[in-house]
Amino acid sequence: MSRALQFRYTDDERLYTDHDGRRVIVDVEGSGEMRLMHAEPDVLTVREGEPPQMFCPKFEDGSIVLAEGPGPTHIQVAFPFIPNLSSAKSEEVALPIRGCGWLIGASNRVVVDDLHEWSPDPSPQFPVPYRLGAEGSGWVTVVPVSNLRCELASAFDIDDDAGRRTHHFQVQNLSAVRVLESQFEDGAVRAASVACHLNAAEFEVEFPSNNIGILLRKIYDRFHGRQRARVLIDGIFAGWWYEPGEDRKYRWHVSDFGVPASLTEGKAKVRITVDPPAGVALWSLSRIEVYVLRPNGGIL
Repeated sequence: MSRALQFRYTDDERLYTDHDGRRVIVDVEGSGEMRLMHAEPDVLTVREGEPPQMFCPKFEDGSIVLAEGPGPTHIQVAFPFIPNLSSAKSEEVALPIRGCGWLIGASNRVVVDDLHEWSPDPSPQFPVPYRLGAEGSGWVTVVPVSNLRCELASAFDIDDDAGRRTHHFQVQNLSAVRVLESQFEDGAVRAASVACHLNAAEFEVEFPSNNIGILLRKIYDRFHGRQRARVLIDGIFAGWWYEPGEDRKYRWHVSDFGVPASLTEGKAKVRITVDPPAGVALWSLSRIEVYVLRPNGGIL
């Protein structure tokens, strides 16, 4: 289940400053591929225990990218890899759209999958995967995946006691629940409860067994960056859920984590564990949503 991230900065902006005082512009977990869209300073790749080296687009076990000086930079990261869509059949359609596929062009700014993040009008950052659809005005060029659909299977808010009981939600060291009034990156206003936890949270979800994977989504407070947690499905490690960025102006953010079919196919219920390790930023949570990816036309 592919997903894409954009790391774009101006002047001396950065994701964070590392212990050597260097300007870090990308920090990702897992395996995938990067595209260097623009960089006025030189950029270097850092691997654990090794000195910085020439920028490397592909990575298998996470990657950190440094900018050697100030200046605008833009790097696109896709998980697991950016597909070759040059020979695929594309369609030009009017917004809004619904369904699954790849967005490969747009006439105006567009928001994909309700993520509240604007993609700038005609931009080289494409392709971008979409599972739920896209919003905006004008037209988009897409490569649809017509044999798939993504459906909301389950959701609950952190202050919803009935919802937490229904999902058998358990958590260690949960902070006090408080109300946050802030905005998403696209300016949408949200006032809702939020909390954070240091140790593992667990909950159960049910969905159709004829699935080909699920998508975990959280709405959370991005005041603190570098939020990291291990995700387990029925006790089996699925990967690291990592959000390196922070934003103390537009604090609401949406984060997705894809779970492959190998851990969910044929199952109608799973136990999900989200476990941030010691020494990282507290795991912020306002709302959890679980989407199921299914063959189009599947029977409930």
